[in-house]
Amino acid sequence: MTSPVAYIVVALTLTSAMISVIFFLAYRTLGKKPYALSWSVAFLAATCQWSINLLAPQFSSFESYWLTVNAFALVVVALWLRGHCQRTNCQRLPENLWPYAGLVFGAIVWTTVFSPNIGLSTAIVPGIAATTLIMSSSMVLRHREKPRPAEWAAAITMIVFGLAQFTAAGVAMLQGAEGIDAYRDMYMHFNFLTLPAGYTGIAMFVIFMLASDLSEEMKAFAVRDPLTGLLNRRGFGEQAAIAYASARRTGNCISVIMSDIDRFKEVNDDFGHAVGDSALTHFANLLMGGRRTEDILARMGGEEFILVLPGADLASAIKIADDLCACVDMTPIAIDGEILKITASFGVATISSKDTCLTDVIIRADKALYRSKRAGRNRVDLESSQMMRDSDGRLKPVSA
Repeated sequence: MTSPVAYIVVALTLTSAMISVIFFLAYRTLGKKPYALSWSVAFLAATCQWSINLLAPQFSSFESYWLTVNAFALVVVALWLRGHCQRTNCQRLPENLWPYAGLVFGAIVWTTVFSPNIGLSTAIVPGIAATTLIMSSSMVLRHREKPRPAEWAAAITMIVFGLAQFTAAGVAMLQGAEGIDAYRDMYMHFNFLTLPAGYTGIAMFVIFMLASDLSEEMKAFAVRDPLTGLLNRRGFGEQAAIAYASARRTGNCISVIMSDIDRFKEVNDDFGHAVGDSALTHFANLLMGGRRTEDILARMGGEEFILVLPGADLASAIKIADDLCACVDMTPIAIDGEILKITASFGVATISSKDTCLTDVIIRADKALYRSKRAGRNRVDLESSQMMRDSDGRLKPVSA
């Protein structure tokens, strides 16, 4: 191995080791994501691969060196692809990639030992690496409807490096079975010209992608209630403001349902906070049942929940609240073999011409909720400034 090439290999060895440590730290500190561990082990295998290149003269034969270094290269490729499968929950590839890696290694053994073909033997790994990179980029871009900037950057880098590896495989094939020196030199120059930049660039952008994942998780955590998974007060405020502005712009209705669990303090006092948490989760799941994608459901604090229904008029909102009230009443909680029945009260309000923001509607819905509490709980009510139900169940103005 010539000195300039040796320096490049040493740099790649050290870079691989550092990247492996970075991914391992990401695995330990960012929720032990399995794909971070897969990538950490992949770059550890890459560290071994480049180290073996430095130790090539120590091997008893070229064949033993060549098979060893290619075995580690295939481990890198398989773990790299496996990491992207784990991150994107890919269902198109089998969970176990090792049999396929074994088949590729068998082809390398065949073209190295039993039917020597220098060009083909050299081209297999860069060809497989290129295919893996293109597949990985596709997984990243198809993972979500709108890829994040970090995902675009990682995918584009993988595509460019994948194309470079396809080119390297093509140049390697030009060596032929016997190995033409001119094409071998061309392969070496092209490979070591593109490898360092592509190799480190991909690693850095994938680390950037992990940081982007963490950022999005932190944003989601900031606007979600950790117990029920619903929006919290902050997350509700952001989405509700958008829904209200849309309703005002389009002239559509928007209604609000306020609700809380009846006598929830007694549940906590009699059964403990763990059962109280189960009751809150149970209630949240019932509220989520059958909701439209545009509906906004949030836990405002304690046992109080709010549901915003874009496009729903007062009659529709009352029907939804009635159905939810009946569903809660008829769906007890099973806890340690015992049945705990809970009920809930609901207050409904809809937008009016006098409202200046959604808070005005929420205030009326909250007043309606307290009317239902005072009227005996386990029922649906309206705030007195809007509509009331007659004895026959039909809506009528309060003034009537």
